[in-house]
Amino acid sequence: FVLDELAKKGYHEVLMVPISFISDHVEILYDIDIVYRKHAQSIGITAFRRTESLNASPKFIEALAQIVREHLIR
Repeated sequence: FVLDELAKKGYHEVLMVPISFISDHVEILYDIDIVYRKHAQSIGITAFRRTESLNASPKFIEALAQIVREHLIR
């Protein structure tokens, strides 16, 4: 488990970046925000944070729309 290895190496601050997820759902809201955070605290990681998900970010939606438009034109 990566958190355990980081704690063993003396890290006390961790920023989780779930790159395979673009929106909030159960794996983020429960597994990371609750289960992983609780585990991190129990092994001495005092600052456990997660990057914000893209969700309905206007820039993200525009990027997706642009990709669709480019593929529709072909």
